[in-house]
Amino acid sequence: MTKVILATDGSPQADDAIAFLKRLPMPRPVDVDIVTNVFVPLHNGDLTDPLLRDFREHQEAEANQYLERSEAALDDFADTVTRKFLHGDIGHSIVEFAEQNESDFIVMGATGRSGIGRILLGSVSDYVATHATCNVIVARKPLHQCSQEDPMKITIGYNDCEGSDEAISEFTKLDWTTTAAISLLGVVPVFQGFSPDLMPNIVQYRSEQRVAAMRYLKAGRERLTSEHTQLSTDQISCDVVETDHVGNAIIERLEENKNDVIVIGDSHRSRISRMLLGSVSRFVLQHAHCSMWIARDKNAVHD
Repeated sequence: MTKVILATDGSPQADDAIAFLKRLPMPRPVDVDIVTNVFVPLHNGDLTDPLLRDFREHQEAEANQYLERSEAALDDFADTVTRKFLHGDIGHSIVEFAEQNESDFIVMGATGRSGIGRILLGSVSDYVATHATCNVIVARKPLHQCSQEDPMKITIGYNDCEGSDEAISEFTKLDWTTTAAISLLGVVPVFQGFSPDLMPNIVQYRSEQRVAAMRYLKAGRERLTSEHTQLSTDQISCDVVETDHVGNAIIERLEENKNDVIVIGDSHRSRISRMLLGSVSRFVLQHAHCSMWIARDKNAVHD
């Protein structure tokens, strides 16, 4: 069974998350917990105070409306759907519920793409993306027109780090078909400001790094096809980008390819180190115009 948490607040961005989730070929059966956060006072005063009790009941009634709407939208996708109210800090409550429920995925919408929206992103989706121990998908409505039947355009960030192996492992657990278009993306940083007498060595270094990156990508493609028999090498491209700003280069390539999602793996890190999501991952999370999947194995051992 694939256990999914869909976090919603009834917003259009939450509806985008539902639409994206329904495009994913999750292994069956699929169990979806639709969760939302309802404010509860720090004390139990609402049990005796009529005003606080009415306020809470009003919140729950309003939340029930979009929970019911979300459940109806998932009727043709999920095998089982449950609804649940969470309380307390929003991000923490989602992460805690995912751990208690041993969920495989947390799916949630992103805020708007304005500058203010990116600042506010850190309040919930960034927290969940950083602290969850399972897969996290922050979904965005793509800039290009698409339907549920269209093949997904997917980029997987891949290099020689442990996180890339995590991305491949989690990606191949889904029931992908030959219609998916997959690009393995490697990035070679370009260092600026070297003196002219060092240029020959720098040029050689960059060439070696590009060759090494392509070698990793081809190894990743072989792994994808060997671990997922429905995938073929002709639907998986390998792309190496040289840049002085890794985050910007990834964003530009995603827009050029009109991607639906980028997959980035997260290595096994301690809870303390997870407090800071990698700088590149955070940049992509905040600036990409497509959905982002941060791949983590929930059964991995974290220090």
